Amino acid sequence: MNYIYQLKTALRLAFVSVFLNSIALFTFGQETTIIGKITNEQNVLVSEASIQLGQQNARSNSKGVFTIRINSNSLPAQLTIKHSLYKNHQEVVRAPIHTSDTLFLTIVLKNKVTELEEVTVNSSQIVWAYQKKNTHIIDYLLIGEEMLFACKENQNYYLRRLDSEGSKVVDVPIKNNPLNLFEDCMGSFYLVYADSIFELKFIGNSIGMFPGVTVEEAMRILSPCEIFSKNLFIVKTMESHNQRLVYTRINRITKNPTRLYQTTDFKQVRSLNEYAKENDIVAQNSEGTPNKMTIQDVEELKVYRRKWNNQQLYAQILSKPLYAPIFEIKDSIFIFDHFKDSAFVFSISGKLIRTFQISYHYFENWKNTLYLNEEKTKLYAKYENDGLVTLRQIDPSTGKVVQLTNLEKHIYPLRIQIRDNHAYYIYKHYLDNSIHYLYKQVLKE
Repeated sequence: MNYIYQLKTALRLAFVSVFLNSIALFTFGQETTIIGKITNEQNVLVSEASIQLGQQNARSNSKGVFTIRINSNSLPAQLTIKHSLYKNHQEVVRAPIHTSDTLFLTIVLKNKVTELEEVTVNSSQIVWAYQKKNTHIIDYLLIGEEMLFACKENQNYYLRRLDSEGSKVVDVPIKNNPLNLFEDCMGSFYLVYADSIFELKFIGNSIGMFPGVTVEEAMRILSPCEIFSKNLFIVKTMESHNQRLVYTRINRITKNPTRLYQTTDFKQVRSLNEYAKENDIVAQNSEGTPNKMTIQDVEELKVYRRKWNNQQLYAQILSKPLYAPIFEIKDSIFIFDHFKDSAFVFSISGKLIRTFQISYHYFENWKNTLYLNEEKTKLYAKYENDGLVTLRQIDPSTGKVVQLTNLEKHIYPLRIQIRDNHAYYIYKHYLDNSIHYLYKQVLKE
């Protein structure tokens, strides 16, 4: 009897193993066939183009056609096409609705400009936005047509206000070593130090400054607010290890809160719950503040060190917040949920109007950053490779890439802001940290 029972058990386990392996092969073995046709702007077929999709490579034949077979789970992925006579082409390829389907693509390559034309364009594209060599720009804000600097000059620190022509309106001496400038959702401005923050007020051509409060106290109130208008404001909260994001709409008159939108990475929440439990991390605290531990002996010290290292990994990497920014654009509210690959458009009253798919964040070197220009009409996505930044203009109504601009003169540009079709940024020279300059570059339209 024991032999028969063991035999049945072994057969049952073997059947389960074969069944699970079959499911795994079916799930991970599905392929999508992609057939592409490449032409130029004159509708001439392009042969010998180099194609890369994810880790797959191909070349176009004499008819401009290429075929790639790729694991369906590898999509979406960036498609890159290169040819010596044409500009590089990049787009994101998504899996078809039915993974067994064949995906057909038509790609049009644009002619390259000559090197002389490129030099002529680039020489006038990138200029100093503030032409004083001895002025160290600590931070800046674009305010309508004006600018506000926190800067250092001749060992003195100033708040400097500039008019639309870039001319100085007023200098206000401030105490040493400010960290940055901050603008809240209501359009108020602040000067921030390591331990205190001061609200600023424009009074005619001068700048007033209110008494300071602690940074922690102020940011606890100011940071959650994302959008402020006549009748409402919208606040953001992060929960569950920063893997649940909630936007709440609050009526300014009645003070009644209503949930506008929520997104959650449930898989990551479950994983981090276990990780937090194993490493004495306070799970409900999105900042990941560890519990205090009492060390009794050497073995406990080893355990403490391991847990401390894991707590740093949690705080710096694992609890990185979901990125689903919210913007007010042309009297509508847009939420770009990169976790769900979707954008959601709401009316100001909070009614969902429509949704559409987004995929620009699948281009390589995406930096989880969207910029809204000062005019609140254009959206730009940031990509960075070895310090070189690329800005892709995104049509906020469709999520499609409209144009691409490389900030190619300086590596690791800081504090990028966009106004009047120019990208402003601070450049910090890697050999000289004593002075930062402000530049601006024309963006392609």
